[in-house]
Amino acid sequence: MAAKQRTELLENSKRVVIALVYGVMSAVGINMFLAHANSYSSGLLGLSQLLQTVFSLFHVQVSMSLLMAIFNVPLFIFAWRVFGMRYLFFSGLAVLANIVFLAVIPHVTLVTEPLTNTIVGAALIGMSVGWCFNNGFTTGGVDILVTYCQKRFHQNVGMFANVINGLILIGAVIFFGPGRIVYSLIGMLITNGLMDYMYVSQTDVCVTIYTKHADKLAQPLRSFAHGATLIHGVGMYMGETTDIILVVTPRGQLSFIKKMVKSLDPEGFISIQRSDVELGKYRHYSL
Repeated sequence: MAAKQRTELLENSKRVVIALVYGVMSAVGINMFLAHANSYSSGLLGLSQLLQTVFSLFHVQVSMSLLMAIFNVPLFIFAWRVFGMRYLFFSGLAVLANIVFLAVIPHVTLVTEPLTNTIVGAALIGMSVGWCFNNGFTTGGVDILVTYCQKRFHQNVGMFANVINGLILIGAVIFFGPGRIVYSLIGMLITNGLMDYMYVSQTDVCVTIYTKHADKLAQPLRSFAHGATLIHGVGMYMGETTDIILVVTPRGQLSFIKKMVKSLDPEGFISIQRSDVELGKYRHYSL
C-alpha cells in the first residue's frame, strides 16, 4: 500500500508541475509572441484575445486574465459533473496558472517578424496543452468539451478544436477583415498539430498477448478499464497450446498491460498494432 501511495504521490506531483509549466508556456506564447503578430491562438485563449481586441475598438480595456476566468466558470461546472473532482483539480490548477502568468509575464518583443512569432507562440501552446491532455487533465476552456467529445466519439482532439477555431476566424474577419486570418490560421494548425502529436494517449492500439498462463492474467484484466478476449490457439511449429488475449486500449494505458505481463508471465509475448475504433464501445465504463 505504501508503494502504491508513493506512486500516486509522484504522479500527482508530476501533474502539478505540468499544469504550472503549461501556465508559463502558454502565457509566454501569447504575451511574447502571438500578441506581436496580431495572431489569435486556438480555443478559449484565442477567443479571449479576439474579445479583448474588439473591446479595445470601443475604448474598453479588459484583461485576458479576467475574460479567461469568466468563461471557465460554466465549463468547470460541466467538467465537475462529467469527469469528477480529481480531474477538476488539475485542470483548475492549469487554468489558474495560465491566468496568473498572463497577468505577470510582460509583453516583451523578442522577435519582430510576424511569421516567426506565430510559429513559436503556437508551438509553445500546442506542446504544453498536449502534455496536459497526456497526463489526464485539460487546460480548461473549450478543451473540456474537446476531451469529452474525444472520449465519447474516439476522434482526435485537433479535429474538434478546428471547428471552434473556425468560429474565431470568422469573428476576426467580421471585425477586422481578412488581413489577420493568415497568421492566425497558421498558428492554429501548428497548435492543433502539436497537441495531437504530444497527446499519444488518444491513439487506440490493439494489444495481442501470447501466453501459456492466461489464468494468471485473467484477474488483473477483469479490473482493467477495457475488455479482453481470450482465444485458444495451437503453435504451428511445436504443436503446443497457446492462449491469445486481445485487448483494445488507448496507447497511454499500455504501461499497465506491459507491467502486468512482465510480472506474471515473463515469457509472454506482446504484439501492438494501431487500431481505429470506428463503431461500438470498448470500455467497461461510460462518461
